[in-house]
Amino acid sequence: MKKIFISLTAVLIFSAVLFFIYRLFFASERINIIGRTIETTFGFDNGVVEFYSCGKLIKRFLKVEKLTTAKGTYQKETRPYRFGYGYTDENLNGILDRDEKKKGKVYFEIPSYRDYIYYDAKEIPESD
Repeated sequence: MKKIFISLTAVLIFSAVLFFIYRLFFASERINIIGRTIETTFGFDNGVVEFYSCGKLIKRFLKVEKLTTAKGTYQKETRPYRFGYGYTDENLNGILDRDEKKKGKVYFEIPSYRDYIYYDAKEIPESD
């Protein structure tokens, strides 16, 4: 009886350790962080951010590297906005025109209660 109890306890402890290792390294949050780090490091920057007002597209950013949730420097709390860098699509045609590219990437912020869509485009067409 004592041997069974010890074996059962060992199995439970081993299972708990495996569970915590899984949560530490293979949880979906951790995998997302690793994926975003790889994408940022290797320059996968074909994201598109579109802003809508009353169902109408009013602003678009092309070749957005990533959207980051702002955190306080000292408070370590999440701030109520996200930010990123991208080219402004001034004529809203979905093509990165020469004059838009000349202006370079701009910094933008997205307030919490804003209607926007972020998606990854496989390729952003550029005009010649």
